[in-house]
Amino acid sequence: MSDTSSRRPPPATLRDAPPLHRRTVLAGALGAAFAAALPGQGRAAAFPDRPMRLVCPFPPGVATDVLARAYARYVGEELGQPMVVENRPGANGVLASTVVAKAPADGYTLLFTTGSHVANAAMAGTLQYRPVDDFTAVFLAAQSNGLARISTKFSTVAEMVAAAQAAPGKLTYATSGVGNVTHVAGAMFEKAAGIDLTDVPYNSPTLSTDVMGGQVDMTFISTVTAVPLVKTGKVKALATTGTKRPPSLPDVPTLQELGYKDFDINGYFGMLAPAGLSPEVTTTLYRALNKAGETKDVRDLLAESSLYPSTLDPKAFDAFLRKDLAYQTQLMRDLGIKVQ
Repeated sequence: MSDTSSRRPPPATLRDAPPLHRRTVLAGALGAAFAAALPGQGRAAAFPDRPMRLVCPFPPGVATDVLARAYARYVGEELGQPMVVENRPGANGVLASTVVAKAPADGYTLLFTTGSHVANAAMAGTLQYRPVDDFTAVFLAAQSNGLARISTKFSTVAEMVAAAQAAPGKLTYATSGVGNVTHVAGAMFEKAAGIDLTDVPYNSPTLSTDVMGGQVDMTFISTVTAVPLVKTGKVKALATTGTKRPPSLPDVPTLQELGYKDFDINGYFGMLAPAGLSPEVTTTLYRALNKAGETKDVRDLLAESSLYPSTLDPKAFDAFLRKDLAYQTQLMRDLGIKVQ
C-alpha cells in the first residue's frame, strides 16, 4: 500500500477545536484517562492477576513433583501471584496432559512434565491431544546426565546380568508406567544385554520404597530421586545411563564404560501451556522461570540431583520437542513398546 492511499488528515487537537467544543473534548479526554486507570476498565489486567495452576503428572515426592514445587515457589514470588502445584497422576502423564491441553490458553493452567509427555504419543494408541501442536512450549527447566540403575540385591551390573541369564524373566524392574523413560531404559538394557526381565509399572511413590524393600529387584530412576537414596545407603547404584558420570555419583560407572557402547538416555523436565498462549504471557512466564532457575535453592537442587539447567528459549524448546518426538517414535518401534 502506498503512502498516499492511506494518508488521512492529522487528528484534531484540543487547541484546534472550536471554543464551544473545547470543554467537551477536554471532558472526553479526562474520562478516557480515568477509565483506563480503573481495573478491568478500558484495558486488560496485567498477567497474572490471580493464582496459577501448575499440573504435575506424577505423585507428590517424585522427581517431577520436587522440581515443579521448587520452580513454582520462586515463580509465584517473582510474579506476585502463587503458583499452586496440582498432582494429577495417571496413565504415565496422559491424564495431566489431557487436562492442560483442554484448558484455556491464558497462562493460568500449565504443565510441568518430562520426556514421557512425548513418549506417550510415540507409542501406538490414540490420545486426545498432540504432544507438540496442542501445547505452547514455555520453558525447558533442566536436563540430566542420565538415570541411575539402583538395587538392593546386586552390587554390580555384571552380577545382575548373570542372575538374569540364569533365570530368564524372573528378575523384575520397577517403572513409572509404559513408555516412561524408566521403562524405556529397562527395555533398552534388556535388548543390549540379551536378557529377559519383567517390568512392573507403578503409579505411586512406592516404586522406590518397593525397590528398597526388595519387592522388586531393581529400577532405572531419575538421579533426583536416586541420589538421596544412594547417599544414605538405602540402595546401591550399579550404573548410570548418560555419556558421563553424574557429579553427584562420581564413583558410579556409566553403562558405556561397562561395555554397552551405544547406551545413552537422558531425561528432561519442562513447562508447557495450552496451544495459543500469547507471546506476551509466554515471555512473562519464561523470564520468571529463568529467574527461578538462577536462585541458589534451585541451582543447588539441580546440582545435587545431577541435573543441569537449560538455556533454551520457547522457540528452541519447541524445536527440541519436535526432534525428540521423531526420535522416540522410532525408538518405540525398535523396542516394540506400545500401549497395552
